Amino acid sequence: MSIILPFILGFLIAAVGIIAPGMLNMTIAKLSITENKKQALLFAYGAVLVVLIQCFTGLYFAKFLDSHPVISENLKKFGVVIFILLTIAFLYAGLKAKKPQVEVEIKDKKNRLIYGVTLSSLNMFAIPYYAFVSLTLASKNVFDFSLLSIIIFSIAAALGTYFIFYLYAILFKKVEHKVGFITNNINFLIAAVTGIVAISSLYKMFST
Repeated sequence: MSIILPFILGFLIAAVGIIAPGMLNMTIAKLSITENKKQALLFAYGAVLVVLIQCFTGLYFAKFLDSHPVISENLKKFGVVIFILLTIAFLYAGLKAKKPQVEVEIKDKKNRLIYGVTLSSLNMFAIPYYAFVSLTLASKNVFDFSLLSIIIFSIAAALGTYFIFYLYAILFKKVEHKVGFITNNINFLIAAVTGIVAISSLYKMFST
């Protein structure tokens, strides 16, 4: 498989997964506002390093599952349920979203790189997210679990995550008053993506 497709998939999937305002994004935004962009990006480097490891772990776990069809099929069904629940959750979030305030607490830590590593490590959703997504992509024959594809995908996911973090670091001040509007639309966009994945997976499941 071409290295270009795993790179594009990794970059886009990571960007979509992290783009909505959350603990890491808003911490970067607040660091950029209260300190400076350099400190915010230092935090981002630490967070992205963890994302790289989490993505690789998730994909390698998915590779194991893909080589055990019985386990893989059961988890794919579970994955469909997850995507359906995510679709409902993001639709609800989009309907109920209000302008988020930057309420994250910035602890007095001199090493922002370690701070980024620490907070990013608390995100236990990343590993199953990349595992389920890669299994879904593999089932549609747009991704394989060769070591090269896993490495390329993981690097691209780290770059996609950093790209979103960078946007938060440099743009949040300028678009802060529009965050409520952006959040609404991002939630609906993510709901559309997860909904399409769930529907296509259900179709494939019942058509085979």
